[in-house]
Amino acid sequence: MTGTRKRRRAAAIALTVAGLLAIGGAYLVTRPQPAWLAARWPIDLGQPLEHFANWRLRALRSDRPLCRLVLQAPAADAIETADAPSNNNGCGWFNSVRLSGLGDARISVDKLTCEMTAAMALWVAHDVQPAAEAIFGERVRAIRHLGSYACRTIRGNPAHAHVISEHARANALDIQAFILASGRQVNVLQHWGRTGKEAEFLTAVHTRACRYFRVAIGPAYNAAHRDHFHYDRGLYSACK
Repeated sequence: MTGTRKRRRAAAIALTVAGLLAIGGAYLVTRPQPAWLAARWPIDLGQPLEHFANWRLRALRSDRPLCRLVLQAPAADAIETADAPSNNNGCGWFNSVRLSGLGDARISVDKLTCEMTAAMALWVAHDVQPAAEAIFGERVRAIRHLGSYACRTIRGNPAHAHVISEHARANALDIQAFILASGRQVNVLQHWGRTGKEAEFLTAVHTRACRYFRVAIGPAYNAAHRDHFHYDRGLYSACK
């Protein structure tokens, strides 16, 4: 190879490397980060969360001041709870709240992370209530659940039998039923997969939950979830 060809090749390689570094640098600068989004684009529970939902909700995980800013009544009636650092079993919670209402829907949860609470508030306000009004002509007045915090591993999936559940971090909630203003009850166990308005409503709200929760699974996932919707904001991702 002549000296001229060597110089040309070296110059071409240098330009390629420079271009890749420039692209990588731009990616690192423009890639959405939780803290960046939180500071410049805070969540308003009164508005649908259309863009970068996962990142913006993730920003609430360890930021208590931001949690106070976001979780405002009436969208979320929440009171801070003391932290309980993880023990040897991996169980405990951080930056959680005691929840008593989401808009005009009553729900009583002893411990739920700020991140999960915000996701629930958005889902109820912008998906659950509009679906109830469209299908039944009335709003949901209460939501029943099977629990948030429980120090245990994942159930119903043998492959994850030894994995700590998000329930062990108060970062999950199992939804059992919705009570409408008229007293009419829409129950996952009784109405999922059947015909009628109740089944239509359950399908609609569960499908729309995927935008707010990392995991949104129900009776179609496995038998362990035949009577509830499981929602969490953990590391895994599943929507079924």
